[in-house]
Amino acid sequence: MKKILLPLGLFCTLSSSVWAWDQKPNHYQVNIDPQAKLAHVQANLWLDGDELAMFAVSPTPQLKNGQAEFIKNLQVRDQSGALLALQDKGEGEYQVKGDQRVILTYQVKLNHDDYDWPAGKEEVLYHTGEGMLASGYSLFLAPGKKMHGETRVDFALPSGWQAHTPWRGNGGHSFTAQSRRELLNNVMFFGTARAEDISAGGIKIKLVMGKQYWPQRQVFVELIEKQMQTYLQMFGKAPLGERFMLVINQGDSGDGGAFSGSFSQYLKGHGDLASRPVWGRVVAHELLHFWNGLSLTPRDGNEEWFKEGVTDYLTISTMSKNGLLSRDFVRQFLENLPRGQVAARRLMGLKGTVRQAYQDKHRNWLLVYGGGSIAALAMDVKLREASQGKSGLPELMRALYAEFGQAGKSYTLDDLLRVARQHSGLDLGPLLHPIISQEGIPDLHDLYARIGLQLEQYGMLENYLLPKNGPGQAMFAQIFGAPY
Repeated sequence: MKKILLPLGLFCTLSSSVWAWDQKPNHYQVNIDPQAKLAHVQANLWLDGDELAMFAVSPTPQLKNGQAEFIKNLQVRDQSGALLALQDKGEGEYQVKGDQRVILTYQVKLNHDDYDWPAGKEEVLYHTGEGMLASGYSLFLAPGKKMHGETRVDFALPSGWQAHTPWRGNGGHSFTAQSRRELLNNVMFFGTARAEDISAGGIKIKLVMGKQYWPQRQVFVELIEKQMQTYLQMFGKAPLGERFMLVINQGDSGDGGAFSGSFSQYLKGHGDLASRPVWGRVVAHELLHFWNGLSLTPRDGNEEWFKEGVTDYLTISTMSKNGLLSRDFVRQFLENLPRGQVAARRLMGLKGTVRQAYQDKHRNWLLVYGGGSIAALAMDVKLREASQGKSGLPELMRALYAEFGQAGKSYTLDDLLRVARQHSGLDLGPLLHPIISQEGIPDLHDLYARIGLQLEQYGMLENYLLPKNGPGQAMFAQIFGAPY
């Protein structure tokens, strides 16, 4: 038999990591008390390295250790039952003797919604009259270095409650997560809220809705099916992952958060047909993240404008084409783009470029989303002009997804520009540079004229759009589905 020789460094790495692992799955048992005020967690897992961690911790002025402040009575034991020394390093990081199978026991206080969070309660944990939503980041301590194998999670819940997760079900309240990311980077809902399983865009979707939205769920299903089919056609193949879950409840923020296989959505209103342009835009934006954001991922935060702003622009254009937005709503969106940049720079005094804005995303959202949307519109128009309307931003997204829509592969701005050149023959660098890489307020008069609109601006925030006869009207129809 032929022998395979491994480099010494690789041999040592495998010896201390994969080869040391006992090949057994990890297991969490989560017991939520009858009042849903406390979760008792016991975990049996292989600890690679010497660090346990709570990931995606969000420190706040009130909670210097973020979600880790809610962990109580943490103990770690080895397989013989001996208690292991534990060093709390702060912000959810704990040092303990590892490279062995350990047993954790701890409690999690479930009053996270008593506090404000940078990304909102909908991305952390909250209660409703029908139960509780929680992210994996709020419940689970996990190996900080690497997590080997599958992870089984069993829940014991208050009487009458059901567990809804995006994971593979084992029956009852038992589920299996395939990876640490799938375990932590998702939300779960526990309670009496109703759920419906649908197939759309090549994947299975579980829709979990608060009771005030359930009667009009067909309005939601119609939007989901139309948008997911459009996204599937745009990108050419389904997003990574076989199943996703949407959790929709009432919340004054009207905001949402996308996770690896799920998203958590707050809606301000009742989710009816009349208010669909408002709530539907948010839902459709998060659905698009299953492709642009979760399957097609940037190398670092500098391309947050592409993940968020391009997603927002494509959400508006596709919803408009699908008859889910009125012309008035499209007009308001386009009027708000220049207005938002003036407000960001002159009223709020925001500094830095659109690419740098991710460093304080929630304060700089007008730059991240608005600046990114302007860049998306500029690219779309340029690509369509160069191809006589045969190809635009959707076709560029398909080309990007063909190369980068795979696990473990991420893109940079240079990659975006390279794929655009290969796809269209255009160098989009000079077009994008003043929008995303320089401070300042972009002048949109010429861009809007090229889509058949005359931009009138008065004072700081008064913006009006008037129809402008010419070839731009056809461009507008290409992008939004009908003339202005």
